[in-house]
Amino acid sequence: MATGTSGKRIVFTGGSGKAGRHCIPYLLAHGHKVLNLDLVPLDNPDVYTMKTDLTDSGQVFNALSSLFDMAEYQDPHVEKPDAVIHFAAYARNMLVPDNECFMAN
Repeated sequence: MATGTSGKRIVFTGGSGKAGRHCIPYLLAHGHKVLNLDLVPLDNPDVYTMKTDLTDSGQVFNALSSLFDMAEYQDPHVEKPDAVIHFAAYARNMLVPDNECFMAN
């Protein structure tokens, strides 16, 4: 786990959505490293988006245990994530059928 004043390693679900795309730059500005898990990429060159379907437990497990970017392949001492911020959800009902909304949210 990251210690001291160094930034944390944060997995952010739904970072490409309405709220996430405003929160992630704030986290980056405060020195944190962010991995975005979403179905669409975030338009930010400082953040890697891993295309992940959060309703698939296998994809979620693999994403949570993955590296944050390609540069980490060179580092044999990569730390685990310090936090998960979960913003992935349908923003309101009636965007999809109710059963899909309840399953995903």
